[in-house]
Amino acid sequence: MSQPKFKLYYWPLPFRGSFISYQFAYKSEPLMMETDHSEIRAMISMPPEQQSMTPFTGPPLLVELNTGRSISQMPAIVLYVSEFLGLNPKDPFEAAMCMKILMDCNDVLMEFCRYNGEMMWDRDSWTSFRMARLPRWMKIFDEMFARGYLGKEQVSYADISVYALFGNMVRCFPELEPDLQKYAPNVYTHCKTISREPSLASLVDEQERMYGKLYCGGQIENSIRDMLALD
Repeated sequence: MSQPKFKLYYWPLPFRGSFISYQFAYKSEPLMMETDHSEIRAMISMPPEQQSMTPFTGPPLLVELNTGRSISQMPAIVLYVSEFLGLNPKDPFEAAMCMKILMDCNDVLMEFCRYNGEMMWDRDSWTSFRMARLPRWMKIFDEMFARGYLGKEQVSYADISVYALFGNMVRCFPELEPDLQKYAPNVYTHCKTISREPSLASLVDEQERMYGKLYCGGQIENSIRDMLALD
């Protein structure tokens, strides 16, 4: 295997970092991972003017090893590496639709984790989310598949991002698998297809051995699991 050209700083749990690492794994490209809590916390605690890398408030942070250039924010990183990995369509409109899908994924993450854990789920809010908001999101992704923006012969970073979103969601919270099957059957099947790429399957298996069904961690994950237990 060739030497990695990039290093990704992210917390030990895959969560948002999987949107990046899965792109590399799908293409069998090596990626150096740095998950040390103390190092990452030291980096983000520095004042912006003292940060030697791109000023940022939290991971993921990607470093290009041969140049030292760095970039933060998950969507920006995915867009950047998609060119290196050949996962960004050449047609400008198709490329823009891939970014639309990725930003939809990002919105779902924010809603599912209550704006990065700023608040916990209460019963009324969760019921509304699971019964209305989440089904609508799932239907939106399924309609994007039906209209041909997902599932093309040439896999894009949008396809892998949808797997990083919903594949991980139902893997870690199997109670939500029937929801995805009901509201987004095409996406459900598509995630299964993406997951069968051997190099990606190997990474997911390794992550499960290391972290089990842990998703985003902390109080917000406990809050999600508490709500699911009551459903």
